[in-house]
Amino acid sequence: MSLGQRVGTMLKVVAAVLVALVIVTLGLAVYLYDLSKTLPDLKDDPRAFATAQTSIVYASDGSVIAEWHGEEDRTVVSYTDMPIHLRNAVVAVEDRRFWEHNGVDIEGIMRALRTNTRAGEVREGGSTITQQLVKMLFTGGERTLDRKVREALLAYEIEARADKQQVLEAYLNTVYFGNGAYGVESAARRYFGKRVSALDLAECATLAGLIRSPSRFDPTNDPQAAVKRRDLVLAQMREQGYITSDELVHARRQKLKLASPKTKVVAPYFVEYVKKELIDVLGSERVFAGGLRVHTTLDPELQALAEESARLLDRPGDPEVAIVSLRHSDGSVLAMVGGRDFTKNQFNLAAQGRRQPGSAFKTFVLVAALEQGVDPHQVFSATPYSVRVKDGVWNVQNYENDRTSGALTLKAATSWSVNAVYARLIMQVGPEKVVDVARRLGITTPLNADPAIALGGLKTGVSPLEMAAAYGTIANNGMRVVPSGIVRVTDAQGEVVYEPESTPKRAVSRAVAVKTALMLHDVVEKGTGTEARFGRWAAGKTGTTQSYRDAWFVGWSGDISTAVWVGYPQAQVDMMNVHGIRVTGGSFPARIWARFMKGAEESRSSAIKPTPGEGDRVLVTVCQTSMQLANKRCPQPVEIYLSPDLVPQATCSLH
Repeated sequence: MSLGQRVGTMLKVVAAVLVALVIVTLGLAVYLYDLSKTLPDLKDDPRAFATAQTSIVYASDGSVIAEWHGEEDRTVVSYTDMPIHLRNAVVAVEDRRFWEHNGVDIEGIMRALRTNTRAGEVREGGSTITQQLVKMLFTGGERTLDRKVREALLAYEIEARADKQQVLEAYLNTVYFGNGAYGVESAARRYFGKRVSALDLAECATLAGLIRSPSRFDPTNDPQAAVKRRDLVLAQMREQGYITSDELVHARRQKLKLASPKTKVVAPYFVEYVKKELIDVLGSERVFAGGLRVHTTLDPELQALAEESARLLDRPGDPEVAIVSLRHSDGSVLAMVGGRDFTKNQFNLAAQGRRQPGSAFKTFVLVAALEQGVDPHQVFSATPYSVRVKDGVWNVQNYENDRTSGALTLKAATSWSVNAVYARLIMQVGPEKVVDVARRLGITTPLNADPAIALGGLKTGVSPLEMAAAYGTIANNGMRVVPSGIVRVTDAQGEVVYEPESTPKRAVSRAVAVKTALMLHDVVEKGTGTEARFGRWAAGKTGTTQSYRDAWFVGWSGDISTAVWVGYPQAQVDMMNVHGIRVTGGSFPARIWARFMKGAEESRSSAIKPTPGEGDRVLVTVCQTSMQLANKRCPQPVEIYLSPDLVPQATCSLH
């Protein structure tokens, strides 16, 4: 072959190679272009680096009572809140050239390959911190060429758009540390019971060592492996100049001190009540992953007092107790006991449980009657009563207090909870009016306009929360405020995202509310509710259902309205012999109510102990008969706190 022929052949080969290279390059370009279209928009999408965050729930005193999260328990913190030892420890063990590379470290890949080949096992990874972040946020864990290429492209793009500190901050807030802890803040609290900013060198090295294999180096399951891994991290930090020899020695001498696992859950029924309210408003995804800061109305001292009071019935076989206490001026739920043991039964008897209220429902009949001008001193027959209704004949007996003969005033019949009188009263005022009053006062459960509701004969029952709120409306001079366990909810940046409506609305007139209050005060002083007396002005009503299956006491004192229910939640079981007695509203419920309210009086600030002339109320002595200012001749006058504009202007003219 001639020289010319050989040159021609070589040129053809070179041309073929060049064509092949062009084709490969074009193919690679098309592949990368198509792949780039699947990448997230890191420039214009502000949520590109967003991760699920744990929502934190606070009591009224600022203490943390709950944390809500889905699969990822995470609290995002800033770069400056992360100790420098933690940042350096993670870089030292996970990506020693982090501050030098541009997202993908070719030198690191080659070094890892040599190390792993010599060891015969995987001891060092080739992925950078930036690539790991991309994998956690965008690409997932599938082992494909597409994923690795996309990972590299995104790593370069991230480092082009964000500085190293932002990348490391995002990584440390995202990475998993085991035991359900995502991010350094959650891990610090989970393992050491402290904020990440409070970690020392040894603790920082322990957390950094978990990233490679959280289960293998789990300090709660294998402390020796965790310490060995920690010491390796410390050695890497010393080798790379992040710590001194003295710091290395001191940190290695430290014993591994882990926080005790949390066992006590604060106010679990209240927490679930608040959670349900928020899910209804904001949705479950935001509640469990939105990093919310939920500021609640719970008073931890009153909550502990309510739980202690409920233990009056705590023997095996005793009925359950539900308690709700709220501040009636603004609807704040201060304490809630929804059952004896949340771990065994999550059904909230205080907010979800609906049972027959018995005579506690008579208060709504009373308000309806007073609105129609019925005089508290009007006399009614107290004998057994029968009347034809649409479903047949309604026969009414006097069970709780056997006053089956003679006549009684409405005032006396209220004190002694006389069924026959209230049966006649509801027929006079009309069941529809009673339903309307109950709704206005705060009963939200649908009610049947049937005469039997006068004695608490409801189709669906009512909850203790509803009853406490409705009685609180009377206590609040007829102004209704919708109850809530939430003060406000903010996002992780402090912006308010939800604030419940708490504007008072007129439900009944002030005059009717005051008359009702005075009559319910009699129930406590000399009627069926004397067990509820605790040495302070109080008003309330007992409730006992047929066959003693439900027992209630609902009432208020100062600025607190409280409902207590006693019964067996699993079925309609009679309480004919509990601690040797039949359970009526005037027995255990009234005693539990008094125990709680007395403790609340002793523990609360001046808000629950108003003095004459303080705030917007004054202490007034009123004649129970005329409801005017009492004089020296008035029998059994009562003291009551009233707004200045409700204070009677005239002195009693009857005595």
